[in-house]
Amino acid sequence: MDFKIKALLGHTLLALSWASSAHAYQTEFILNKQGQQAFELRIYGPDDGGYDTSDQSDPRVSPWNIDENGRLKIRAALERWAEIINLPVGYTPAVINLGTMNDKNANAYGASLYNPDHPNFTISALQARLQGIFQGDPNNPDAVISVGKLDLDTAPVNPSQLPLTGKADYNAVIFHELAHALGISNTVTDNLPADSFDPPDPFFQNDLSPWALGLRDDQGRAPSPGQKILCSVCTNPYDPDAFDLRQDKGYFTGDHVQEVLNGAMPGIPVSILNFHDQPQYGVDRNYMSHTELRNSLMSHQTYRNYVNLMEAEIAALQDIGLSIDRRNFFGYSVYGDNVTLNNTNGYFARNEDGTAYLPGQYNMATQGLGLHIYGERNTITQAADLLTAGPGGVGVRVDGSENTLIIPEATRIHAQGWYGRGLQFSYGRHHHIVQQGEVRADGQDGVGALFDFGQNAMGSDDEYHGSWMLMAKGQLRAVPEILQGALISNYDLSGTLSGQKAAIHIADNAWVQNINILQGAQITGDITSDYNRRDSDQQLLLTRISFGQKADENGRATNAADPNFQMRYDGNIKGQNNLAVVIAGGATSLNGQHELYGLRVDQGATLYGNSEFTLNPEYNFTNNGTLSPGNSYGNMTIKGNFVQGADGRILVEASTTQNDHIDVQGLAQLDGELNVDLQPDWYQNGWTLNQDKVFTASQTQGQFAALNATLASPTLNVESTGNGWTVSRKQNAYAQYAASPNAAAVGTSLARASAGNQSLAAVYQAMDFSRADGSDIGLALDQLSAGAYAAQTAASLRREQLVSEQLRQTDGIDKSGWQSFIQTYGGRYHWQLGSNDVDHRSQTYGVMLGAEHRAEGSDWSLGVHGNANEQRVNVDAPFQAKSKLTGLGLGVHARYRAYSQEGWNGLAQLRVGIEQGKMNRTISFADYQARPASDWTGHTFSLGVQTGYNWALGENGSIGPVLALDYLHYRRPGLEESGDAASRLRLDSSRQHALQASLGLALRQNWNLSQDRQLQTAFSIAWEQALLSRHQTQEAAFANAQSVGFEGRYARVDRHALSLGTSISLQQSERLRLGLSANTRLLGDSRADINGKLFLNWMF
Repeated sequence: MDFKIKALLGHTLLALSWASSAHAYQTEFILNKQGQQAFELRIYGPDDGGYDTSDQSDPRVSPWNIDENGRLKIRAALERWAEIINLPVGYTPAVINLGTMNDKNANAYGASLYNPDHPNFTISALQARLQGIFQGDPNNPDAVISVGKLDLDTAPVNPSQLPLTGKADYNAVIFHELAHALGISNTVTDNLPADSFDPPDPFFQNDLSPWALGLRDDQGRAPSPGQKILCSVCTNPYDPDAFDLRQDKGYFTGDHVQEVLNGAMPGIPVSILNFHDQPQYGVDRNYMSHTELRNSLMSHQTYRNYVNLMEAEIAALQDIGLSIDRRNFFGYSVYGDNVTLNNTNGYFARNEDGTAYLPGQYNMATQGLGLHIYGERNTITQAADLLTAGPGGVGVRVDGSENTLIIPEATRIHAQGWYGRGLQFSYGRHHHIVQQGEVRADGQDGVGALFDFGQNAMGSDDEYHGSWMLMAKGQLRAVPEILQGALISNYDLSGTLSGQKAAIHIADNAWVQNINILQGAQITGDITSDYNRRDSDQQLLLTRISFGQKADENGRATNAADPNFQMRYDGNIKGQNNLAVVIAGGATSLNGQHELYGLRVDQGATLYGNSEFTLNPEYNFTNNGTLSPGNSYGNMTIKGNFVQGADGRILVEASTTQNDHIDVQGLAQLDGELNVDLQPDWYQNGWTLNQDKVFTASQTQGQFAALNATLASPTLNVESTGNGWTVSRKQNAYAQYAASPNAAAVGTSLARASAGNQSLAAVYQAMDFSRADGSDIGLALDQLSAGAYAAQTAASLRREQLVSEQLRQTDGIDKSGWQSFIQTYGGRYHWQLGSNDVDHRSQTYGVMLGAEHRAEGSDWSLGVHGNANEQRVNVDAPFQAKSKLTGLGLGVHARYRAYSQEGWNGLAQLRVGIEQGKMNRTISFADYQARPASDWTGHTFSLGVQTGYNWALGENGSIGPVLALDYLHYRRPGLEESGDAASRLRLDSSRQHALQASLGLALRQNWNLSQDRQLQTAFSIAWEQALLSRHQTQEAAFANAQSVGFEGRYARVDRHALSLGTSISLQQSERLRLGLSANTRLLGDSRADINGKLFLNWMF
């Protein structure tokens, strides 16, 4: 068609019937999205002369000025056309005159162009300009817009694809009229006066427009110049060669139109009658200059809920010669009926040439539409993404009836621009949506799923449609079949839905029967409904919103409940006269302000969350399942009446500091159960909770059949009273789980003090809500005790014993004079005792320095010695502690015949010492963690004597018994740990005494070497026995609750042991001796108890 028109017209078009004139009009230039000037709009007021001089004898002058609202709306309509139509190369803006009139109408038309060389053809000047085949005359308009006294809307301009105000949509009216000026205009006339109502005698003019050339009659025939037209009420006599419209089945067709319709209909329907099925109302004397797709803006129907053109109508503009990238504005359209389609056509941004989509990139066109379903009883699976971010973009618009739209899990439908609509269902009945994929409308005023017939673009006072509703001139009329039922039968949602203004909005004209929110659904944004209509029995037509029905394998809701359903919704649900919420299965968390007709929790389902429910007085809030406020702790307010059935249960969480609460501001009819689930906290013995703390009502009827409580605790008990609950604990609540008497003492003390020790709340809470078998408590009692300090005390005593042993193992002077000695020593042991004691491991490293003197001829030598050491103690599980001990000691000693190979010998020593200690304990049980720490300065005192007798073995050896007695005194002052207030300890001072006897045998042997050197070896064996009590008593209390005191009895020394030792030394010269020794203890409480030293003696 484009080629034929251009070939026919060439560049020799002549303008007809305009008289040039110059007046003081106002000018605005309309730009397209590329910034090109598309139109020059000249606005004429009453003083600006004629804006339409096509009738030079009677030019049209504006009787009144266009107001600012009108200028904005007209500008918006022109901008829309500027975006749709591609401008030709070398284009200068077409001139459009705008004026007013007093008629109750609006129109726009272009000057008619003719070419004497091509008779029987005409085209509008505006169309020719936009096709690049006419240069125009700046002194004459290419088109004229006239605005009359219509009741036009004054709302702000917006890009909605539905009329919104109820008045004639100003923008849509001008958009419609401009389409006529662009070429949707027929060349048919009759011989009647303009104001006649007589039956006409229509015929085609001799010059046919491109639109006329695309028309076909009932038999599919094209028109010819001057051809008469037959219709059911026309006066033309029958002529077999006439344009036959007696069945009023005319249509427009072309290659682009056929591509869009895809066989759904022969072409775009047109009508010669005012009302297609009612010939008694006569002929529409616009003669097929309107399209008659259902509710179309370009129709002459009394009800139109479009504000733009459908894809087929845009295709018609392509067929009459305009250059349009149709795919920039439409992804795909389904005009057929009973179609099953897996639609793989997506909607995205276009490439620079407008020839292909750019998958994954958002389309930015104004009022773009990804998928349009016009037909009926179709099942469409949208298998490709639809991505728009332009103003007024819509993902899917549905206008037929009984269609099923399926959105698979992998599909994204996004309408992210201003006034975007993910899904828009705008007409029909009994539609079904199965959404498993993602639908979003997160831009300004965006709605994820909109159910709205919209208003009438021609004014809703003329005619208004909705579910079970057709009103004309304010009167209810017979409802056509296409409106007899709910707009939506079922919306099965298991995917993602979001909207900035609302996730779901139901308009006041659209009845939605069921919204089924299924497992996997994620909703962001409010759910709102303005619907408020009643059936013939005056019962409200309700929308049932269910949470937790079970879905089948295809994502469709079944009648069964889904016990595995889980969802949290943080939006508001508002529709007090329409929305009835049902919690059908699983667990649903609602958090927001909800205005509902009613709400019901079914048996086996759970509703929780923080919400306020305002109910319609006609119904109530009914609980037959479980109702639990909060997502942890929370509140529910019910403004209306509440009914709990026999199977209903209210489950509230509570602790000593906070609790759930339900407040019924109305009548509460009670039955079923009220159950308190006590949460981890510190509960004083005898703590109580009253019923009115968790449930209140303005008025009650009946009472709960059962007041129950759950308390997951190995130590606490809860009992229901007449109006609440009481928590208690037995005296052995903790001690019963102790692994030892020492641990039991801690448990008994804690239980005794549990009525008033808030400072230990964290410890009580952790134990009270630990594992049911009490194993955590057994661990806790050990760690909370002072056992680690008992292990440290035992280690300190053993260290002092080790120091004394080092001096006993040092050889005396065999000559008169001075001897100095230095020896490094180390030892380790692992103490493994019974369940009431504390296993631990110790490592000690140190150095001893000394000097002694023997007078000439004397058997005695006297000396002094000092030592420094560091000890590390690791306390085994369950106590988990580490201690570092640094010691210093200073002492005196005396030896008797220490050198003697035969006869009596002896040693006496006395030493005092100081200890700098640090302790780091780890407490970790249940969910309680702490690391108490301490440091102190302790003191030690040691006194020891030893005697022995040697028998000579040859010249260089000896053997004989050895008897020793060692006394130790250790003092650690009272201390207070740092760390968490709930577990740090305050320990009383500790004074420990130990007396150990040793009886054994010593064997020595010397070997003379060359150069006056001598090798000396020794071996000893001895039985060691503790003579005083081997146990210590440690008293302690919790630092922040000193009334919670306890004591423990722990081992402090081995009761006995078999000691084995050996040494070897080299007398290097008369003055110098080097050596080393090793010792171990067997058959005692300690394991792996070994020590050794490296020594050096120097005579001077």
